[in-house]
Amino acid sequence: MPLPVRTFFALTASFLPLLAAAQVAEMPAPEAFKPGDQWVWRQIDNRTKLEEGKPTRTVVLNDGILNFSYGNSQTKILDGLIGRPATQQWRQWPLEVGKKWTHNEDWRRADGVTGNTQAQVEVTAYEEVDVPAGKFMAFKIEHKGFFNNSRGNRGQQIDTFWYAPEALADVKLIRNDGYNMYTRELMSYKRGTP
Repeated sequence: MPLPVRTFFALTASFLPLLAAAQVAEMPAPEAFKPGDQWVWRQIDNRTKLEEGKPTRTVVLNDGILNFSYGNSQTKILDGLIGRPATQQWRQWPLEVGKKWTHNEDWRRADGVTGNTQAQVEVTAYEEVDVPAGKFMAFKIEHKGFFNNSRGNRGQQIDTFWYAPEALADVKLIRNDGYNMYTRELMSYKRGTP
């Protein structure tokens, strides 16, 4: 005899956290990337709803080493997957629901402003996210902390990332630091040639 609908959904809902917790994403090996791989995001200001830009990341081969290229700058793929430098713990692998760590990063922008960001980070869910590039199963990673910079600005910073193993990238980011409030979503993703 079939279960009543209410009982079926109650049982299914009780198993969802177990299914999500069973998901693990290992850090992609640099060899998983190919020259010509390209990701294009769109960034929308959450106050004005206007597009602020289309950040692009491309994999390039430079002196026999695969790098991520962001327009005029490049970084080694390994640094791009973990942090700059790797000791800053921007991303800890493997990803799995419930994992926690601390992110502490000193940084310098292209305009010479320096600063520090400190955050408590937690992988809070493994869920479907819908972006212009399609639907992806992704790890939801929440950064909650504070920043300060050499211009005297300081405040709370909340970043929520959705990392999709299928896309080898974050497919969505929501940032709110009191100054920058935007949503970045993956518009397109293409693989390069082997």
